[in-house]
Amino acid sequence: MRQVFTAVDHLAEDPRPDGSFGSTDVLRIHVGIYRVMYEISDQQVGVNVIHLGRVR
Repeated sequence: MRQVFTAVDHLAEDPRPDGSFGSTDVLRIHVGIYRVMYEISDQQVGVNVIHLGRVR
């Protein structure tokens, strides 16, 4: 789980890292067995995690 928190912290520096996929505003990354879905707001500097789940 610590890997997930570290990856989310890194999203603040690079909200669109290599390996992220999805639309322009809602993206997903895989971290180990977890999938993190998040949205990016360019008007307000921020990244909101909207879903965290296990990859099946």
